[in-house]
Amino acid sequence: MKKRITYEIHGQIERNSYFRIGKALIRIEFTGGAINSTGVYPAQYTTDNPLFQRAIENSEAFLCGEIKRGRVEAVGEENAPTAAVAEDGNALNVVSDVTNMQQARTILMAEPYNCTLSELQNKNAVKSVAQEKGVSFPNWL
Repeated sequence: MKKRITYEIHGQIERNSYFRIGKALIRIEFTGGAINSTGVYPAQYTTDNPLFQRAIENSEAFLCGEIKRGRVEAVGEENAPTAAVAEDGNALNVVSDVTNMQQARTILMAEPYNCTLSELQNKNAVKSVAQEKGVSFPNWL
């Protein structure tokens, strides 16, 4: 069963952090923090990608306690694609709950597509790989 983990950086509103996965360097944005009259809320990043979870948890920032685990949820296959037929008659997998590039990468890096992070470096690359694999993300532009 997959886990969706929320990582938190206390005392910060937002932060971009870089993590190494093999030879690749990925940027992860911790956002959503706030400091106001009701209190201090940490910057957060939520992912269900085991590769990103491992990269964060093996980082120096996590090991020294700067980044901490927040909420941990067990999730099923709610991102499972639904089948549709493209205009050319080929089968097309439609994943309607993807709304950003990070989520699209997560889908394409998982089974059955098994794409590497180096193939998915920018928005155009993600879109072209998705088209090659027969995947559609209608809610992501």
